[in-house]
Amino acid sequence: MGGRLNGKTAVVLGGARGIGFATVREFLREGAAVFAGDVLPASEDLGAADRVHFAKIDATVPEDVSRLVTAALERSGRIDILFNNVGRSLPRPLVDTHPDEFDDIFRVNVKSVFLACRAVLPHMLQRRSGSIVNMSSNGGLIGRPGDPIYNATKHAVIGITRSLAVAYAHLGIRVNAVCPGPIDTPMLRGFAPAGDFDQHVPSFVASTPAARVGRAEEVAHAVVFLASDESAFITGAAIPVDGGKAAGVMPNDRYRINPPTP
Repeated sequence: MGGRLNGKTAVVLGGARGIGFATVREFLREGAAVFAGDVLPASEDLGAADRVHFAKIDATVPEDVSRLVTAALERSGRIDILFNNVGRSLPRPLVDTHPDEFDDIFRVNVKSVFLACRAVLPHMLQRRSGSIVNMSSNGGLIGRPGDPIYNATKHAVIGITRSLAVAYAHLGIRVNAVCPGPIDTPMLRGFAPAGDFDQHVPSFVASTPAARVGRAEEVAHAVVFLASDESAFITGAAIPVDGGKAAGVMPNDRYRINPPTP
């Protein structure tokens, strides 16, 4: 497959690693020009030098976000897609969370979405066309006892997503969210001791019906679908990409930290 995004321009916030980088790669494969921003450099050379541009920016700083959006408009003359992928985890009970940590994770996970949408929407509204995809989490759909403040930020992202979808659907703007579960990314690997990721996978997927960790490309494929014209009548959706974890409660005998028997 290829060419679903031919002639389109995408802006990606948080495009240097993990799901963001996988999505940049898929956007390029589908024919888009990509302007990606991150506090880190790209994890590898993508080769398509004429269609991909990386900039070092802080997505929580309005001037940085405006600079990336302006660069995309000046070079391409249009922005068709915005993917907000900036995020930080906080695996900590509420009573152990410092107020500064609360402020910081809302700044990173929610303010970044606000700033990017605020910067791109006027252009999309002028053209009466555009697709925005926001990164939430299955923690934005369900309660999780281990990281309630992180989950609160992801619920907030879905709230922004649905509100913008309702506000602008009649003006040609679509706004959706993807809600991953356990995905093999640097963030997930950071929860395991160095070099011990494989041994910790069973605990990561203990409550996941698919009983495996997902791949970043599997989330990227969902983002491409939402960015493309194939999803032209979909807006306000929060789509789980989580192996069934947000779908409901498994039978008791399937909750385990040991790998399933073949």
